[in-house]
Amino acid sequence: MVEQNVTYPLKVSTSGYTVVASGVVHVTGTEVKFDLANLVIKYRFISDSEDTKFTADVVNGELIINLHNFSNSLGEGKLEPVEIGTLGGKRLFATWFVNTVQGNLRQFGYTFMVLEG
Repeated sequence: MVEQNVTYPLKVSTSGYTVVASGVVHVTGTEVKFDLANLVIKYRFISDSEDTKFTADVVNGELIINLHNFSNSLGEGKLEPVEIGTLGGKRLFATWFVNTVQGNLRQFGYTFMVLEG
């Protein structure tokens, strides 16, 4: 017997959050852009003389998250969820982790999640 039209939807939850999107992008430039529903979220890689940090601004209705000096080949990022807005009336959070291979060649892991409840 062959079952047809069977789907197995995946729902991922962790520590009171429901994951909306998660994945890895191989980045070859200084920016990666996400269009998530009605939100535009851009991560920009900036090299300067300061410490490793992130800053954020809203420019023309887009959230710009600046990642300063994320150049560690072993990886670095923000694994504690950071609130970045709302999605469908729920608080939206993001995490990210970056492995820099060389120069602008990076493996960028991301997760967008909403607070349950």
